[in-house]
Amino acid sequence: MEAHVKRHAPDVEFIRQHGMEPSKTPLDSPFAEPIFRAIAAAKEEEPLIVPAMGGSLPNYVFTKIMKLPTFVVPYANFDEANHAPNENIEVERFINGIKTGAAMLISLGSVK
Repeated sequence: MEAHVKRHAPDVEFIRQHGMEPSKTPLDSPFAEPIFRAIAAAKEEEPLIVPAMGGSLPNYVFTKIMKLPTFVVPYANFDEANHAPNENIEVERFINGIKTGAAMLISLGSVK
């Protein structure tokens, strides 16, 4: 971004503020299948697997610094208005999130 601004608008001051490193865990991680199975069992349907999503989570601390796999399993409804003044979650999704989290912990607990 900074190079683009310098090249196309050299008279504009670019002020670097905050940011996070990108992060991604390969789907062939030994933890992926137990997580997928747990989600399917808890929700009684196959999960939608999205290998990379946008967002701002400091997962790089786990994946790059601590060398640990990290998976994000969203529970909220699509219109939840994340971090907006009208942020919300449907009660059924909240309860299903608790069930899914418990199922994942049980499934991951069986990984050798």
